[in-house]
Amino acid sequence: LSEPLSPAETQVLRLLCGNRSNQEIADILGVKVATVKTHVIHILQKLGVKRRGDAKEIAQKLHIIEF
Repeated sequence: LSEPLSPAETQVLRLLCGNRSNQEIADILGVKVATVKTHVIHILQKLGVKRRGDAKEIAQKLHIIEF
């Protein structure tokens, strides 16, 4: 990781890895979709990937989240 994920980013990543949409994540966390999108952008940057699916693979490999 270029830098560690924040607790909020980790929470979003966990839901993202559960194949949740940005809208679903926003609803679950009680935040706006724009906030989720910002977290997703930061997660992808920190993991050095361009797609959500790649983020899931990296999260598994680095044991950032338990599946």
